[in-house]
Amino acid sequence: MIAVTLGLLVLAALTSFFVRTSYNRSELERNSRQIENGRYAINAIRDDMMLAGFYADIVQSAAVWQTPDACQSLIANMGWAANALNPSLPVPIFIYPQGVGRPAGCTPNWLAGTDVIVIRRFNSEALAPGSAVGNIPYVQVSQCATDVAPATPFVFSNGATGPWTARLRDCSTRANLWRYREQVYYVRDYSVTVGDGIPTLVRMELDVDSGGAMTMNPVPLVEGIENLRMDIGVDNDVDGLPDVWKRCTAAVPCTVTELSNVMAAKVYVVSRNLEETREYTDDKTYDLGQSGTVGPANDHYKRHVYSALITLPNRVGPREPVLAS
Repeated sequence: MIAVTLGLLVLAALTSFFVRTSYNRSELERNSRQIENGRYAINAIRDDMMLAGFYADIVQSAAVWQTPDACQSLIANMGWAANALNPSLPVPIFIYPQGVGRPAGCTPNWLAGTDVIVIRRFNSEALAPGSAVGNIPYVQVSQCATDVAPATPFVFSNGATGPWTARLRDCSTRANLWRYREQVYYVRDYSVTVGDGIPTLVRMELDVDSGGAMTMNPVPLVEGIENLRMDIGVDNDVDGLPDVWKRCTAAVPCTVTELSNVMAAKVYVVSRNLEETREYTDDKTYDLGQSGTVGPANDHYKRHVYSALITLPNRVGPREPVLAS
């Protein structure tokens, strides 16, 4: 009897130790996944945002900046208009603060209270005019002073129609095309199946569907991202450095002038575990820059805020002062 009792005590102790070890290991895996997800989300946005405003050889100093709605399906509504003196270009960075005014058609199942960020640029690689695809929008920049239409510094059209008449400096060779990209980052309320309750960072890509029509294709990026906010750094004296940090809001929206002078951005994401942690209650508040704080959620998910200060080299570079040698 004594031996059986001692054996049961040892077995109970070993079982408790095994259960606790298994729990701790699972908790460590959950925390590691949350950290990886938060960092990956920030890095994905950073990589695209650092290319914002890459418009190849188009001179931007005299541009008339436009703020078209995101997710346009007609190239005439995308904010591009060629003019030798004052070409119209879409602002490289745009924000729908906490989703106000967002294009609902291309941000389905948007998670309330989160920002929608729009990034515009060209593909980093050019392609020959004969390689243009269907309804994908492209820009062809003229370098020929005696081009057929010298008052038109570029051609903005799609692969199906063209016409790609702009030429290189030799005024003989047709210029290459630059694919126009528009990417919309937002947080939706599900991951794989509608209603699964897993908040997910999604990137909508300007592309074409299986029938060749222009559309926005969703690319789910990171699970567990439940908030996204952004502040912008505005350059007022044209030296390439942010002079004012501000937050676009529904009550005080950013002006076209402010958006055209964005040189940097501070991006914040809230990443949470995908599974609850027993005996834990999240009673914390999380600082998301000038947009304020969120929380406490008072649930059983662990969370963490990740942030990054992102400089826009394609906007800063042309404004940097030239140092005398």
